[in-house]
Amino acid sequence: MTGGIKSGFLRVAGYLVPLVQSVPVWTGLMTLPFAGYLVLIFANLPAELPRALLDLFSPLAILEKAFIIIGLVILVYSVSYLRINREEGLVTSGPYRWVRHPQYLGMILSTLGLTGWSVWILNNTFGIGFLSPSQTIGVWFIELFAYVLLAYVEEQDLSRKYGESFVDYKNRVPFFTPFLKANREYLDILISILTPAILLFALIIGTQSLV
Repeated sequence: MTGGIKSGFLRVAGYLVPLVQSVPVWTGLMTLPFAGYLVLIFANLPAELPRALLDLFSPLAILEKAFIIIGLVILVYSVSYLRINREEGLVTSGPYRWVRHPQYLGMILSTLGLTGWSVWILNNTFGIGFLSPSQTIGVWFIELFAYVLLAYVEEQDLSRKYGESFVDYKNRVPFFTPFLKANREYLDILISILTPAILLFALIIGTQSLV
């Protein structure tokens, strides 16, 4: 990341941190991209709804449905674990030993599955949503970048609050992607963007090839 881009990013973060500090443990802010995504996707159900509902039990798009379930499990587990253990200070155990933002990872994975499934429905039923398949994918990318920005801003706050303890944790644990830890922060974030993006396109291409 160049000096100009990094300094601009930090200036934006500096304005956002005080704004979101009034939201208890980021709960309200962290749900906005997820809720907005769900509203758009479910409003985009195809006109042929019975066919779409039957596809829920189809063996096709099974991987997409697996991602939805896995993502929701990670989300519920990480949020519950944080609520139980946050009084102890910086939480670095449980799901937080694998990634620094497991709750965001859960939302990204579940919506990744929903996006792949929605694209499959739009491409393989007669129903037409108001969003095209490419626009549906675009909505997911907006959510992904929103969570990357939220996580980055949140880390500025955690760094101020916990100092060296958080810096050490940040140097050891990946941003969003388990087992893939880069030694530079911008590479860590880039990996966390590229990995789910590659997974999404692999799911879409793989599922379409089975039709």
